[in-house]
Amino acid sequence: MLKLGNMKKIYVEIFQKAIPFLKKGKNKDFVKHTKWVIKSMEMLLKKEKGDEDILMPAAILHDIGWAKVPLDLQRVKNKSKAKKALELHLKYCSPIAKSILDGFNYDQLKTRKIIDIMVAHKFKNPRDLSKRLLIDADSLSDVFKEAFYEDVKQYKVTSKELYNFRKANKFYTKTAKIIFDKELEKRRKEINFSK
Repeated sequence: MLKLGNMKKIYVEIFQKAIPFLKKGKNKDFVKHTKWVIKSMEMLLKKEKGDEDILMPAAILHDIGWAKVPLDLQRVKNKSKAKKALELHLKYCSPIAKSILDGFNYDQLKTRKIIDIMVAHKFKNPRDLSKRLLIDADSLSDVFKEAFYEDVKQYKVTSKELYNFRKANKFYTKTAKIIFDKELEKRRKEINFSK
């Protein structure tokens, strides 16, 4: 299991406050997913420019809005209802994130930027690098071994099906694409495609 020991104390504390909200999301294990998004963001920030004090909290809090999405919408297969659930999780993340960050007396300007980035993390082609980095970290998180096989179980698909689905992931940054390609190749080698 991924550990959070290398993060700044404030990020660990924000994550601890986010856990009860993440546990209410039923699409997947959002606590584990968030840990992989955090790892992905840390990897991206080593090579890409970005404000860690904005991007790390955004990575930690980006899926807390699922806590308020009605359960009947969280696991629907219907595309229009799934889209509605996605929109609601973006809508609900703002007040929850603000409440958590205000509890730490987090800088108000940074809080506004964090929320702006979080609300945009499912939009296509944002111009802002910070928004692109959160989208890349979210997409990149799904290819690491533990996260990949967790999704196989959660979505009740085969490894081959998920591999073929993940191959279509798109990235804004070269760093994310390089990391993703290396990890996806590891998943390809683990999966027996001859069967």
